[in-house]
Amino acid sequence: MTKNSNNFIGLHDFFSNPSLLDYEEDSEFLEWYSIEGSERINELSRQLRSFLNYKSAIIRFRFSESREIDNTLKKDSIMKRESELSSLFSRYVTLLKIIGVEEGIVAEKILILIEKVKAQPNDFEINLLKELKCLGGEIWKILHIFSEFEIHYHPQLLNIAIKIAVILCSAEGAFFSLFSDFYGELKQSYLKLKGELSSLLRLNEEDKFKAKKKKRLVRIIE
Repeated sequence: MTKNSNNFIGLHDFFSNPSLLDYEEDSEFLEWYSIEGSERINELSRQLRSFLNYKSAIIRFRFSESREIDNTLKKDSIMKRESELSSLFSRYVTLLKIIGVEEGIVAEKILILIEKVKAQPNDFEINLLKELKCLGGEIWKILHIFSEFEIHYHPQLLNIAIKIAVILCSAEGAFFSLFSDFYGELKQSYLKLKGELSSLLRLNEEDKFKAKKKKRLVRIIE
């Protein structure tokens, strides 16, 4: 396995491969390990904050009377990020299809490809995994930015963001097996948010339908 291909497999392989432990006194390796570990902890912390922000957004959506946002600048900012998210995720889905991912088996397909590349390295599949991992990181950043907006004013976008987070959790658990339990729990938490939001959206549509029906009746009476 080449040095470059080790980069996307995750920290778990440094613990599971005894030969790599021989470098524990190498200052360059220790510096890389320290940076990688620190960055991963920061990323996990940010992803947890994103989840808590989305959970808060659903609560605010549930009790918010207004469904429209007045700040044009915020609208433009959200629309710009939404376009960026759409572009990145479209490419992400394309890559998942290339490796044969079907609904519900994201992690399994990525793990199979990682094992294949470890046994028989080739540039195409190595670059495919690298791009998937890199795109996932970029999408996580946008999801975090969305979570800090007043996204409860945009329930459909909130719904999309949560659905994407579910898929990313599966992929991250495969790329970083040392943190697979964390991502497994995070995925389940997002699935609960998804179910909760779906119920709220359905109720919201029913309320809108009743309001329109009542308005039509008033007009008929007049």
